[in-house]
Amino acid sequence: MKFFSQQHYEVAFVIVVALLMATVAVGAGDFDLISGNRATPLYDRKFVKMLMPVTRDQRIEGDWEFTDQGLRLQAGHSGRVAVRFHHEQDGRLILLLDGQPARGFHIRVAISDGDKRVRIVDQDPSLRWRRIDLTAAAGGIDEGWVVVEASMDPIGSNEASGTLARIRLVSIYGPVILPNLPMASLMVLAPVLAYVLRSHLRGTGALAYSLGVLCLSALLAQGTSALRGEVDPGRWWEQVLLSQQFDRYYLLPYGVLLGVFAWHIWVSKLAPHLEQVWSRFALAGILAMSGSLRMADLAEVGWRPLDPDTIAYRILAHKMQSPYDTGNREPLWPLMLKVWFWVLGDSLLQVRLLTVCLSLVMVALAYKLFRDYTGRPAIGLLVAALLGSNPYLVSLSLRGLREEAYLIAILAFVYLIFVPSQRWSLRGQAFGLGLAGAAAQLLRFNSYTFLVPLLGIWCWRQGASRWKLLAISVSIIAVFSVPHLVHNYRVFGDPMYSVNLHFAWARNYEFVILKETGCEGCPTREEMATNSMRGTQIGGFEYLFGLHSVEEVFNTTLRGYLETYLTPTSLFGMQTGTSSTLGYAFYVVGLSLVVMSSYRELLVVAVLLANVIPFALAIGIDPRLGIQTAPFITFFLACGVWFPLERISEWWRAMNRTGLFLVPRDRNGLRQLWNTLLRI
Repeated sequence: MKFFSQQHYEVAFVIVVALLMATVAVGAGDFDLISGNRATPLYDRKFVKMLMPVTRDQRIEGDWEFTDQGLRLQAGHSGRVAVRFHHEQDGRLILLLDGQPARGFHIRVAISDGDKRVRIVDQDPSLRWRRIDLTAAAGGIDEGWVVVEASMDPIGSNEASGTLARIRLVSIYGPVILPNLPMASLMVLAPVLAYVLRSHLRGTGALAYSLGVLCLSALLAQGTSALRGEVDPGRWWEQVLLSQQFDRYYLLPYGVLLGVFAWHIWVSKLAPHLEQVWSRFALAGILAMSGSLRMADLAEVGWRPLDPDTIAYRILAHKMQSPYDTGNREPLWPLMLKVWFWVLGDSLLQVRLLTVCLSLVMVALAYKLFRDYTGRPAIGLLVAALLGSNPYLVSLSLRGLREEAYLIAILAFVYLIFVPSQRWSLRGQAFGLGLAGAAAQLLRFNSYTFLVPLLGIWCWRQGASRWKLLAISVSIIAVFSVPHLVHNYRVFGDPMYSVNLHFAWARNYEFVILKETGCEGCPTREEMATNSMRGTQIGGFEYLFGLHSVEEVFNTTLRGYLETYLTPTSLFGMQTGTSSTLGYAFYVVGLSLVVMSSYRELLVVAVLLANVIPFALAIGIDPRLGIQTAPFITFFLACGVWFPLERISEWWRAMNRTGLFLVPRDRNGLRQLWNTLLRI
């Protein structure tokens, strides 16, 4: 039996040759993204004549006197300054000291890992911008303290004194050179697309045609690489710009081929299955573009310090001894980090790469959800393209946080509820809903606020006799959730501690930082600097209605909904990826169409996901708290874009059927169109 045709062998040959050429191009640096040397300040203080607050990152102890020149010690006195640091193992840790030395003034610099183990780095370094390399001493320490101890000999003279004027602690990273693999993948995808296009349009010459496109792609890679030229290594900013500004040209051959393919599908009405083939190639191009945007930003900002939340998750991932041993955090994200570190190693770059990869999975899953839900691949592609290029989502994917994993769990959950499946039995769907719901719950433990009503909607859609299946999904979610409740109760005395802790933080942030009024149970500003979650623990209901009136909660939440979903504000731009008037107009059209169509049930999903989070967004809390609604808000925008395109397409076909337009379908059609234009 013949399993493979000649076309299969030819496509395999094209893929092998393209992979070899793409590998050579990547190895030659044709797709390199380059950043420059970066110094990240971790701590920088000039000690002037004022009482400096004690924070969790700084301790000033001993007999220091605050003067106009800095911290001063008199004879026979001693003092100590400790600075907390978070050190990435792929960077250098540099300490710079400035001050006024004096006879009998001694300084000792040490590194402490927080467990009383001290490593002496330098004894009596000279001041006046003394540069001390702490990298070797800090090796293996992710978080610790730099300790500067000073003392004056008891020489009996009050005039003799030493002064410490400034401490500066920085992390220095070398150039980051990352190959833009998503863009390099187009060197393989373009010739394969060319082969498929040619074989369906002409039937012959597909191999030569695809190899020609491959040669064109290789020449384009070589040409853009040559245009970068040689850049002075000291002018790192030019390297950064030149390594990224030509990447868009790699999309040209692929985009032209997709356009030609789409034209023939639309005009010549090729076999229906070819529309699916085209949509897959289009999705691959969108993922390549989305990945390239993220890699370019990764080369730019990958050297920056991680978010405090990301650092906390990394520490938990290293310390956890069991799946639920994650302190006051939900367990799934630290577990995912631990597995990722075990496979690929732990570094600042690896944390960001994980969320970049997850963001691309999220884009692909959003395409599948909205394609299968609407039956229109074009809408799925529009949603994927808008999500992939959304500037806020691009920047969020580089922060190493759990939002991308959370979006994947939500999209999978919604897919199983609203997309009928011939492959999955109802029992299988119930198991899938249980696993997706458990993942969402273990990423954000308050996800039950939308999981429960959405499960109810699923049962209602299946019919009254299917309510028993609800027990399967609920049982799976409970099996995975109960151990976390037990852990919270044993360690903190509150089963919902990992949820309530965030309400304590929100209360502190609102009343101590934003309003500066304080409240009952709130910590002081100095206490919050050492621990932002200090103070009396409260729940969500106590936070909303114990500290705010019902009218205030209603008005603020309504304002949050308006600013996030209904008016062209910065919050709206984060959800949709557009801040233009035209984009907002398309969104209004799309939202109106959704309200009047059967798709309105996704509007219910968006409201359930948002819940009262717009209250937090309206008072200025981090907008990533509400990012789980972004795929659905983007769907409304995509509907607004697709509607006029669909109407124009129908009008064009109608005019073509009446003979008012001559649409060329082949070479003879083009010749006929040309002759018609000449006669006119």
